[in-house]
Amino acid sequence: MMRKLFFLLCTAFLYLAFAPKQEGGPKFISVGALKINAKFMQTDNLGNLYVVTQTNQLNKYGRNGKLLGTLNYNYTGSITQIDASNPMQIFVFYRELNKVIYIDNNLAYRGEIDLNKANIIQATSIARAYDNNLWVFDLGDLQLKKINDKSTVEQTSGNVRQYVNNDVAVCGVYDNNDRVFVLDSINGILLFDVFGSYLKTIPIKGISDVKVSTKNIYYYRGGNINQYNWQTTLGSSFLMPDTAGVQKMSIEKERLYIQKPDSIYIYSF
Repeated sequence: MMRKLFFLLCTAFLYLAFAPKQEGGPKFISVGALKINAKFMQTDNLGNLYVVTQTNQLNKYGRNGKLLGTLNYNYTGSITQIDASNPMQIFVFYRELNKVIYIDNNLAYRGEIDLNKANIIQATSIARAYDNNLWVFDLGDLQLKKINDKSTVEQTSGNVRQYVNNDVAVCGVYDNNDRVFVLDSINGILLFDVFGSYLKTIPIKGISDVKVSTKNIYYYRGGNINQYNWQTTLGSSFLMPDTAGVQKMSIEKERLYIQKPDSIYIYSF
């Protein structure tokens, strides 16, 4: 009996110590809604919103929902991912074609990177590097690799299986100009420096999408927006203004964007 009570007390202590603290959070005010069946969305550090439709059309909207442009250069392939961390040079990843095109802030085509030339044939996620080169996670040899605009590999991390105890399930790569974050839904977030050297694993598991800022990682879980400071390891959470049918969320420039099956909602805070 005493052993069972001790176990329950230890469990309660660990939950209170490591669970994100529930706070009142900001006050969200509705700015508008885009009636669109989005495949996915992405935001940049100016608060602009990029939406890929189910027909692989890429549209750019301002922070209040005004349409600013449409990409008129399309492959026959499907858009897999967008990295808009540099709003002047946006990367568009076509996984089926194993190519990444880059476009300017007006969504005009500026060039492309052929991953086949870099001997990468199983790219799963990409991210703009701090020096405007390209990070790619290669499932073929389970390495994070940096590619330049000549499709040449400049740096590699080594096989990430040496850093984890489980199978690898990478679903995102992010660079905030200080660190590189490799999101693994099984193992957590693998943290690397800007040279591709492994630092540690952040124990946030079971998620497939995050928003990384200078200091914080934001992710949606259980009706809450969760915030984790990767430098201090402190976390907090606050309620989403509307939790029904949420597919994806992003926070940028005092704006909250929520993607649902038939609309994208924009809130200020």
